[in-house]
Amino acid sequence: MVQIYKAPKGKKQGAVGATKLTLSIDELEHGGLGVCRSHQPVVFVEGGLPGEQLDVRISEKKSRYWQGIAVKVLSPSAQRIAPFCPHSRECGGCQNQHISQVDLLAHKQNAVGQLLQRQTGITSLNWQSPILGPAQGYRRKARLAIDAQKKAEVKVGFRAKGSDQVVSISQCPILTEPLQAVLPPLLHLIKQLRGTKQLGHISVLDADNQLQLCLRITRALPAEDIARLRQFAEDNTLRLLLETAPNRFELVCGDNQDACYSPVPELSLSVGPNDFIQVNQSVNQAMVNQALAWLAAVPGERVLDLFCGVGNFSLPLARAGASVIGVEGVEAMVKRASDNASANGMQVDFRCLDLSDFDALSRLPTEVDRVLLDPARAGAQALMPILHKLKPKGILYVSCNPATFARDAAMLVEKGWQIDKIGLMDMFPQTAHTELMAHLSRPQ
Repeated sequence: MVQIYKAPKGKKQGAVGATKLTLSIDELEHGGLGVCRSHQPVVFVEGGLPGEQLDVRISEKKSRYWQGIAVKVLSPSAQRIAPFCPHSRECGGCQNQHISQVDLLAHKQNAVGQLLQRQTGITSLNWQSPILGPAQGYRRKARLAIDAQKKAEVKVGFRAKGSDQVVSISQCPILTEPLQAVLPPLLHLIKQLRGTKQLGHISVLDADNQLQLCLRITRALPAEDIARLRQFAEDNTLRLLLETAPNRFELVCGDNQDACYSPVPELSLSVGPNDFIQVNQSVNQAMVNQALAWLAAVPGERVLDLFCGVGNFSLPLARAGASVIGVEGVEAMVKRASDNASANGMQVDFRCLDLSDFDALSRLPTEVDRVLLDPARAGAQALMPILHKLKPKGILYVSCNPATFARDAAMLVEKGWQIDKIGLMDMFPQTAHTELMAHLSRPQ
């Protein structure tokens, strides 16, 4: 998989960054990078669209490919649009605001299809309609970076493209409306604090039951800063937490009730400040409903939910009548998942196992009817032989990295499994992220 280039800290690009070429873009890869195949080695270009001719600055040279950034569009594509965010040229958050959500998804689907063909040999896929939500105002959780090296020029925002430098922002249109409303006064407040150098980062969350603000601090803040933060939280009806050490939190304002969200309307799951949560509420709910439909577990069937987190899929499956075994490698999240099951009046067998450890994999259940897995970007290569031996009726694979999904799926296809259906999920519109869901079965 092609990785988005990030310049090493303090290292100048030198001659590589000075290399400029005029290139024509043939297609997009699954992360939205333009691909020029007429140049050897192939060049992947950030900001390029198929059919365009561009002036490109080369940012990285590898033996098999080069990477570049479009600096001037000489002949624009009909699909090129104006970015809606004023920070899009500098901010590294949204890489693909120069093309519409629907057009980008079509290119991504084509790229994923080509990738799977190369890896598995499958030439025809049963593509389902993609899951997509609003292109703006969708992100309910975000982390803001802080650069307070210069007291007179405190920067609060997101990391720049290809860099760890902080880009100051004045707005962020992809945040939910409540977060957009609180962002400007929050940015103003942070820059007025005396102890800005003691702030590591800021997390904001628009949960179902509260707006939550969590500040990571490296040293105790001055008392006057705490007072100003508390007053700000009260004025804006925020729950305010300070993370004083990794996963150690101090409540400054608000009650002790954790943030909650609903994977389906009938359930409410609590999450801690550092727990993983899908940031796109509408897409997550559609994803969970689609997973239930595609997996098609009937009441009483044993379903193994791997990388289960706090129960995003496990609890909806259990509510539908399945007997669920949820497996997660983080002990705190396993406890959170168990608490969520109890709070919703359910019994789910949650277990803590490191799914990257061979000995732990040997302790997985040996008799299950269906399997759902939602691994991190590294995928689940070590699990594929085990899933094959389990012989479930179906495997539902939710992936946030098409490259590792293609690698893992190829191992199953080689053993006789087939991809029944597949579809993209636009969890992060305008970005390089491509998420998909696929159902695999083995003919009896």
